[in-house]
Amino acid sequence: MIPDSVLGMPLDEALALARRSGMGEIRITQTQAPRDQRSGGTLRVIRVREDEWTVAAFLDETPRE
Repeated sequence: MIPDSVLGMPLDEALALARRSGMGEIRITQTQAPRDQRSGGTLRVIRVREDEWTVAAFLDETPRE
């Protein structure tokens, strides 16, 4: 089992770590704020429950004015 250390990691990095650790199939659920319908960003792990992870998109760059 992967510890909660994957929290906040980009999804692709977290999945690579899970594979290296011998973890089985993981269900991925994506969520987003209902009022914020932006697209893009990096999917990051925000919740870990046994074989199910919840991910959300985060903008990696600070918006420029």
